[in-house]
Amino acid sequence: MNFSTPRTPERRRALTWGLLMAAVVLMAPGLSAQGVSNPHGELPADLDCSACHTPDVWSPARAELAFSHGSESGFLLTGAHVTTDCSRCHLELRFDEPEIRATDCESCHLDIHEGRLLQPCATCHETQSFFDVDGEAAHAVTAFPLTGAHRQATCESCHIDDVGGAFGGVETECISCHLDDYEAAVTVDHVAGGYATDCTDCHSAIGWSDAPAFGHTDFELLGAHRNLRCASCHSIPDLEPLQQASSPDDCVACHQSDFDGEHADSGFPTTCLECHNVDTWDDADFDHGATAFPLVGAHTDGECSDCHGPPQYLASGFTGPSDCVACHQSDYDKEHGASPVPLDCLGCHTETAWTPSTFDHDGQYFPIYSGEHRQEWNSCADCHIAPADFAVVSCLTCHEHRQAKMDDEHKDEPGYTYTTAGCLACHPRGNS
Repeated sequence: MNFSTPRTPERRRALTWGLLMAAVVLMAPGLSAQGVSNPHGELPADLDCSACHTPDVWSPARAELAFSHGSESGFLLTGAHVTTDCSRCHLELRFDEPEIRATDCESCHLDIHEGRLLQPCATCHETQSFFDVDGEAAHAVTAFPLTGAHRQATCESCHIDDVGGAFGGVETECISCHLDDYEAAVTVDHVAGGYATDCTDCHSAIGWSDAPAFGHTDFELLGAHRNLRCASCHSIPDLEPLQQASSPDDCVACHQSDFDGEHADSGFPTTCLECHNVDTWDDADFDHGATAFPLVGAHTDGECSDCHGPPQYLASGFTGPSDCVACHQSDYDKEHGASPVPLDCLGCHTETAWTPSTFDHDGQYFPIYSGEHRQEWNSCADCHIAPADFAVVSCLTCHEHRQAKMDDEHKDEPGYTYTTAGCLACHPRGNS
């Protein structure tokens, strides 16, 4: 070696690093020679110090280690473990111990649950934070999954003796938390009535008023009945029925006032379920299609009261589906007055709407929607001059100021007269 060769800082560091590595290789792991020792315990022989250290300084170790914690130790670092100092787990930086598995959380972390929870920590926790826990998912693997109103309850409302989130198992019987509710029940005196303390005999987890399991064997609660308070049908607190129904279909036993308000003196039967259902009175199931007047077109959007009124709820004088004027006499009178227009409304109109009319004026009588008279009139009265008789028409209401011109043009036409009849005699379709 030429010791006279000038040494740059880079060459000095390289030389020092080379000598140090040679000394480490010559030493048995864990032993020391001339004050140089390996503080990390017995490590793999092929592990290079440069995987963690740099030639500049031993400590701190390099930011990005060339050592794979996952593949080399079997313990993949995730979450908060990535930024945790090595000495937090490897005391005195001896990497040959502790030898732990990824599932052995309790080897480093204190079990604040004191062994009361039997599931592995990873069932509820992840490696980023102990406090980021999905309580509902955690409860799903216990003997008490959270359902109904329990999903909105705070943890401390049931785990009243646990501190700092150290939740342990508690009694799962309803009465262990709801004894006060049981004793304070007003609508039904549970204590005096000797009701069982197993709340699920009647109630669900949704709320106290939801009692789907209550033994309503003689009258199953369906539709709107499910949302009624007990006092609507029963005396309190003995729960005796206020009315005695002969069967589940005996609606008027409770709903006589509703029937009287709608159908009094109508002759309607009291078998309410023939038209109504248990969800609502307004949602009637009456099949109008089975009557003499099936509802089609605009009739499907009307209210029953548009056609039916007390006391008989029958359209007066109605003779059949084509008897439109039984209900629409006022509409007919308004449009046609005392004219000879037939009462067969469907001859011109449809059940979808009064307008547009299906009456074929051009094909049956005189072209007013085509030909020379198209868009030359404003209303029927322009030609039909007698409101009481649509058969009376006049051409002269539009052509009255043209007589002189017409007389001049027709002077050579025998039998010409400036009258409606004269015009139509030669121009029955209004053509020139």
